[in-house]
Amino acid sequence: TGSLAFRAIELGAPGRMVGIDFSRTGLCLSRLISNQPRFRETDIELVQADLERVPLASSSVDVVISQATINLLPNKSLAMKEIARISRPGAKVAVSDAFRTSRASCGGSWEQCIGGAVTVSEFSSLALDAGLIISNQLDLTQQVKTLVNAKKWDWPEFVQHNMDYRAFLLLRA
Repeated sequence: TGSLAFRAIELGAPGRMVGIDFSRTGLCLSRLISNQPRFRETDIELVQADLERVPLASSSVDVVISQATINLLPNKSLAMKEIARISRPGAKVAVSDAFRTSRASCGGSWEQCIGGAVTVSEFSSLALDAGLIISNQLDLTQQVKTLVNAKKWDWPEFVQHNMDYRAFLLLRA
């Protein structure tokens, strides 16, 4: 739905925002949000696509925000390379997502591991291989568990599979 991107607009309005979602439902929700009066001054384009094939020009983006998306993608390496491709040198990339605590931590099928989540170490390698440098990392696991247990976030699988939730700030080399 682009909730983080819309929050970022409120904090420091960019001239333009491009929201990408593979689902029509997500785009419909984003359109409803984008029509609110506080966003009328921002040029907002919403595109149905996926993160493995982003329909934007190379080196055309200053900021990329991705929330709970990478873990769902079949080809995480390609997605990270696409993020690096569309980002200008020096661009900021914020990724928050669920991660396995270890390769063996799920104890079940691929689907039970929240769509194929990787470990933090594997994510770090994917980022570096794509040309993205990790400048900061924040462990939000306890906060997410608290929200799930308080029924403020409908994601029981996160707790059931003992996942980590991290936020990364990366820079395009």
